[in-house]
Amino acid sequence: MAGPTYATPTGDQAAWRDASPKPGCLPIDLVAFVQGGVAPILGVRTPDGRPLVGSAVACRVREMRVLRVFVERRRHEALLGAVAAGSAIAATFSRARDHRSIQVKAPAAQLGDPSPDDLPEIARQCGLLLDELLELGYTRPQAIAYTAFDPDGLAVVEFIPERAFTQTPGPGAGAELRR
Repeated sequence: MAGPTYATPTGDQAAWRDASPKPGCLPIDLVAFVQGGVAPILGVRTPDGRPLVGSAVACRVREMRVLRVFVERRRHEALLGAVAAGSAIAATFSRARDHRSIQVKAPAAQLGDPSPDDLPEIARQCGLLLDELLELGYTRPQAIAYTAFDPDGLAVVEFIPERAFTQTPGPGAGAELRR
């Protein structure tokens, strides 16, 4: 009987190196990962250079290259203000079951509103994360609180990643992913 498999920075490097997306497109593995019920976190800087971090709700990929990350407006007014002011952005996506984490960076992002067809996909992704948290031993109230969101209070942070890094714990964490 095979034991559990764990994510590693080496595995992230191999998956990225072996990917062969069309020019200007993200690897399919990354697209599936960021839309697969992971926990997204955004990092930006205020105009005076102060770092801001905020948890996001979900992510959708448009045209295999544009990340659309959904955040709650009320909780993240300062973060959204920094995006509007032109901050560079880093988004880290982490999977609960094995801590596989990928970070992407862009020099700037745009703000927008979710479209009606975004809400079922956001709910699907939150449902996947909720199920995973329950499997890991979170209580139902904890998992529900972690994945809850106000569908009427979401904003979209949209950007095209220019660089990607493995943030999965282990030797090689922090290395840039390159083809």
